[in-house]
Amino acid sequence: DQTVTYDKGGWVFWMLHRHLGRERALAGLRKFIADWGDRPDHPVLQDFTAAMRPFASAPAAYDGFVKQWFHEVVVPEYRLSEARKVKKGSGWEATVRIENAGTGRIPVEVAAVRGVRFTEDGKPGAGYREVRQTMTLGAGEARTLRIACPFEPETVIVDPDVQVLQLRRKAGVASL
Repeated sequence: DQTVTYDKGGWVFWMLHRHLGRERALAGLRKFIADWGDRPDHPVLQDFTAAMRPFASAPAAYDGFVKQWFHEVVVPEYRLSEARKVKKGSGWEATVRIENAGTGRIPVEVAAVRGVRFTEDGKPGAGYREVRQTMTLGAGEARTLRIACPFEPETVIVDPDVQVLQLRRKAGVASL
């Protein structure tokens, strides 16, 4: 969790980039640099977030993101329990209870997977399969998630692509 403490700023800027989308984020950055590049004064964080707001497709959601991630101290912590799988017709259903024991509220992907995603040399794993759903849990909230799979799942993983800053990431993985 040391990176959560020391690298939060960089990670949150990455999350903002993902929140806005690549093209909108880059357009906002270009405009910000054009507006502030030749000024004798230096911008502060509030100047930056105000300059990026016009590039948000959903301004209210952008305001919530900025408030939470730049002006408050929040970090989700996802904990999985009651993980199980059940045969359903020709497929399977993975069920897991997910709790946000931390703070903050952000959409996060949850994947039911089978196999190894990448080999030790970084190549895609043969036979790897996954099904994903997105969910949002606020501080202290918990919900049971069901994921229908056309294969027998082995594991459930919160944020498999490591897009969301969170504490104790290993607690967001459960074997089925």
